[in-house]
Order: sequence, then structure tokens, then C-alpha cells
Amino acid sequence: MSASPEELTDSLVSEVSEDDLAQITADFIKNGKTLRELKGVTRDELEAVYQVAYQVYSGGDYEKARKLFEFLCFFDHLERKYWLGLGGCRQMLKAYEPAIEAYSLAMLLDSSDPLPPFHAAECHIALGNRDAAISGLTAALEWSTEGSEHQALREQATALRAILEESAPAAAEEG
Repeated sequence: MSASPEELTDSLVSEVSEDDLAQITADFIKNGKTLRELKGVTRDELEAVYQVAYQVYSGGDYEKARKLFEFLCFFDHLERKYWLGLGGCRQMLKAYEPAIEAYSLAMLLDSSDPLPPFHAAECHIALGNRDAAISGLTAALEWSTEGSEHQALREQATALRAILEESAPAAAEEG
């Protein structure tokens, strides 16, 4: 019988010593591999953890899901959906700056996906960073196309950006 995703997560994390981490870092720099590859963890094993993390997130336990997504990002920092999940957890926990960091990494891994800049813009709105929010919404609009699978996101981004752009003169007049 195979281990549960939680048992797998615990065993993999407990197996990494400081010496291992130093060796892993050196191997990564030399060979460009992920920790998943260096530790011999299969994609299927991480996918099982991802499924649990996604279910936990969907159930509203964002703190537990955050820990699982951090684990996933640690073991495979090149998987965009792990960074999106981590960003979503952090956003729901109102840790907006760290959420923006996670979304930024997701953007680096796929600069054609409008989801990361859109969600980063939501975080900037929560932080009161109007210009950064407009920039994120603009990127989301540029990276989505008319009639695409992201049409609903495109409509939201258009509406949010219009509201933010309209708020500039009012804020300037008040100040």
C-alpha cells in the first residue's frame, strides 16, 4: 500500500538535511534540475499532493493548503500551477505581498497566461497600489484574446481597470 500524500510530504521534508540542501543547491546550479528530480520523486507523487492541496484549498482551509503548495513549489519550482495555488492561498489569507510574489513567479513560467497578472492586480487593489493594479490588469487584457477561454476574466479586467482609471481624477481633486 502506498503512502498518503500527507505522509509522503512529511517523509520527503524530513529527509532533507542541511547538507542535503547544500548538495541539492550545488547540483541544481550545476545541472539545472528540480528538487523533485534530484530526490527521485515522481510527477505522479507530486500530482497526488497537488490534488490534496487543491481539495483542501477548495474546502477553505487556506493555511493547510498554503503549506502543501509551498511544499510543491519547493520540490518543483518550474510547475506554474503550484505557484498559482500558492498565490491563491496567500491571497485568501490576505498575505498580499507574498501572493504577488507567487503570481510573479507563475508569470515568469508562462507569460501568455492572463490569470497571474489578473490575480496580482487584485492583490495590488487590496494593498491600495492603484498603478500596479492597472498594470496587472493591462497585462491580463493583453495576454487574453477576445472570445477566448478567458472571456469572463477579460470582462472583469476591463471593468476593474475602468474603475481604477476613473478613480484617479477624483483622488487627485481630493488631495
